[in-house]
Amino acid sequence: MMRRRTRSDQWIYQFDRALRTLLPPTARMELPIPVPPNDETLTTFEAHHVAGMMRVTHSGEVCLQGLYQGQRLFSQRPEVSAEMDQSAANDLIHLARCGERLRQLDSHTSLLAPCFYLASLSVGATTGGVSERLGLGVLAASEAQAAKQLDEQQTRLPASDHTSKTLLRQMGIDKRHHAQLALEAGGLRLPAPVQWAMRGVFKAVSKTTYHV
Repeated sequence: MMRRRTRSDQWIYQFDRALRTLLPPTARMELPIPVPPNDETLTTFEAHHVAGMMRVTHSGEVCLQGLYQGQRLFSQRPEVSAEMDQSAANDLIHLARCGERLRQLDSHTSLLAPCFYLASLSVGATTGGVSERLGLGVLAASEAQAAKQLDEQQTRLPASDHTSKTLLRQMGIDKRHHAQLALEAGGLRLPAPVQWAMRGVFKAVSKTTYHV
């Protein structure tokens, strides 16, 4: 039987996840991204372009962390909360890998990341507060939209950038699995117009974070 979370547990967990999301990791991840092969070279223009796309991907991961933590505030079933925590932890590894790839490219994460996190946290808390099924549905749709965006980004990477392609490919696989888990946990399948609107938000965030 799972122990019921106290309010103190909630605040400690939320604070820890916020720090892990917004601050760079201080220790090597257990599953680091592959080291670029010796024959992998990018021109200055290509490196700048890849950095922009990795910044977009990193920002998407920040948003997902906010959604997960907001939804968790109103989770009613401990077993579902634990399952979503595992998906969020997996996305946290994605976040760290994106940050490491940006460092390899001598670039930076988005300056707007804290704003995205707070906005997503509010959305997650609001939808989760309305109903757990709605909160899970938003998580499922967001993970699915992120997977589609990763597919598109792979086609726009330079042919020689095998490292980023491998990273984005694995992230896409994980995100489809996370989306399915959220639906199986009882998440609502959002209407097509809502999903189109969400896709529009994803694109707007992408255009902004590519440069900033």
